Amino acid sequence: MVSSMKVEYLSKEMIKPSSPTPENLRLFQLGLIDQITPPNFLSLLLYYPSDSDQVDNLHIIAKMQRLRASLSEVLTHFYTFAGRIKDNTMITCNDEGVVFLEAQVNAFLSDIFEEPDADLVHHFIPIKMEDPLTPTSPLIFVQANIFKCEGLVIAVSFNHKIADIKSVSTFIKAWSAHAFGSMNEAMLPKFLSGTTLHDSPDQSYPITPPVIEFKMTKCVTSRFVFDDSKIKELKTKASSKTVQQPTRFEVVSALIWECSARASRINLGLTNRESMIIRSVNIRKRVVPPIPENSIGNFLGPSIVRLELDEEIVLQQLVIQFRNDLEEFSKSIAEAIHHEGALCKVCELAKEVKIAQNGDDLDLYYCTSWCRMSFYDTDFGWGRPKWISVPSIPVKNSMILTDASDGKGIEAWLTLSEEDMELVRSYKELLEFASLNPRIL
Repeated sequence: MVSSMKVEYLSKEMIKPSSPTPENLRLFQLGLIDQITPPNFLSLLLYYPSDSDQVDNLHIIAKMQRLRASLSEVLTHFYTFAGRIKDNTMITCNDEGVVFLEAQVNAFLSDIFEEPDADLVHHFIPIKMEDPLTPTSPLIFVQANIFKCEGLVIAVSFNHKIADIKSVSTFIKAWSAHAFGSMNEAMLPKFLSGTTLHDSPDQSYPITPPVIEFKMTKCVTSRFVFDDSKIKELKTKASSKTVQQPTRFEVVSALIWECSARASRINLGLTNRESMIIRSVNIRKRVVPPIPENSIGNFLGPSIVRLELDEEIVLQQLVIQFRNDLEEFSKSIAEAIHHEGALCKVCELAKEVKIAQNGDDLDLYYCTSWCRMSFYDTDFGWGRPKWISVPSIPVKNSMILTDASDGKGIEAWLTLSEEDMELVRSYKELLEFASLNPRIL
């Protein structure tokens, strides 16, 4: 059934804020990190089984009306999302709106749960990561997918340049609260103009920072699920005198990096190969003074860890390197965001990443965590999602970690070359702790 699945678009419209943006808020200055961030679209999918025993078209229509109305209302608060990017330096908050698509799927949601597939769910998202961006492009796309069983998959695609995953979490939480009638002042977003975070720039660097770009390549995405009990076992294995209590993010990402780097060395016929992993770190709590958690934009910094040419790949040592680099990052980089010289530091990091991206003498990996973002609490009025997922992305050597439905386990979405993935899927040291693409219970 899944192989013959078709998606038929029923409607497409532009949803605008329910109230106009005040004139004094019509221009929003992008921060340095926003300017460096690539304008790719990233997507999140929320899966809602039917909340009714019988299919009722009027019930479906009511859901769609609620989604549209609440989206219009929440955009009044998230006014930058309804605008357009200008010259990579600012957003014109002109209330042009976001795209809302309604689609009919000739399948049952249970079919998707039985065979989760990161490639298949591309049918449910409104825009691809590699789609080009123009000055008139909307910044947010939403697609509501209605299944034969009246199950619903809501896909949100957002331009990474205007928001990190924490910003998207704040947005979706407020959107569902509007739909549920439970919106409160604590959910309102905060907008910090780029000019308020970075004082005088260092003139030895260009005023416009270099934009980090991802190379799109043919690769394979696999889903590995780490249950809570297995993560506890992995923490015990990865702990050391230096890091006695590693986090679940540290141990899962370190194990996946270990297996991926080893697979690359084997497939290249090398015993020695330099490897680098770039982890996206939320700096909101790490800067001095802290930035509010509901601040909108990109408040991420790259934590960069290297495996040297002849360095042995050992899980405990990788976790130690993760912890040491994060502590160093918090001291030397994150604390500089509010002060002079921030442009210099940001550009130095961007330059290091771009050099690594253009080199052929090392393996570069990307890792980001979407855990603890409360996506499983997203209730538009018909219950919480049974599952959340991401689509496959054409960026080699990337991993996205999301919460499992119990909030304790982790789902890892790993993208590698076909050759490396074939080896990684067979590694006992990974499958001892992770299940390869189990069905959604």
